[in-house]
Amino acid sequence: METEVHKNKPLTPSALLEMLEELRKEIAASSERSRLLEERLKQVREKIQIIDETYLKKIEDIKGSIKENTNEIQAFRKDLDEIKEIIRRITKEMSQMAKLNDVKLLEKYVDMLDVTRIVTREEVIKLINDEMLKFKNKK
Repeated sequence: METEVHKNKPLTPSALLEMLEELRKEIAASSERSRLLEERLKQVREKIQIIDETYLKKIEDIKGSIKENTNEIQAFRKDLDEIKEIIRRITKEMSQMAKLNDVKLLEKYVDMLDVTRIVTREEVIKLINDEMLKFKNKK
């Protein structure tokens, strides 16, 4: 590596020593830059490892949350299916019940057959006897 300073100088032992010293300084500077770059590379790798670990932990947390949500969704589906079954049974039972019109019609029949107005045999006989007595007493 010949620099501008050494281009025109003759190669004497002192010039060679000077060139070697300059070369040694350049190698030392390059070694220092290389060491600094390696240190920075090590720091970058450590940061990347920390980021990787953080993301792996977050991914595990997300997987856990997804599993919990999936379990909750399955429980909701089971509950929903049970509710649907209960509604189906209630609907079936309600379809077997009397309708409002049917109940009103029965009320009318019950009113027409008002048992409080029905007279027993003994009461009829008594009424007839009473009426016959009245009739005899009038004559």
